[in-house]
Amino acid sequence: MGVWNKAWKIIKPKQKTTGTEVVNPFKYTSPKSEGEKYIRKFKIDIKKDAGKFKKNWGKTIEKFDETSKEIKRTLQKMKGEKVTKSGISKGKDIKK
Repeated sequence: MGVWNKAWKIIKPKQKTTGTEVVNPFKYTSPKSEGEKYIRKFKIDIKKDAGKFKKNWGKTIEKFDETSKEIKRTLQKMKGEKVTKSGISKGKDIKK
């Protein structure tokens, strides 16, 4: 055994146990009524749909955002305002 293996055995964290079972701080409660089951399934479906939408349309939306920022920056240049990264002028930067 190398030095590292001996040191790892000394420092290695151990799981909290009570006797032979591992302590789990999160307890699952099963839904009791049909309404609770429906709501739980509905919340899961909403999160899945949001993930699918982001996967399909995320890159397109990012391109739109970048394009709109570029347009805003160009307008700032044309107005003679200070050009910002986001393309949105702060009130203190606007010339009166």
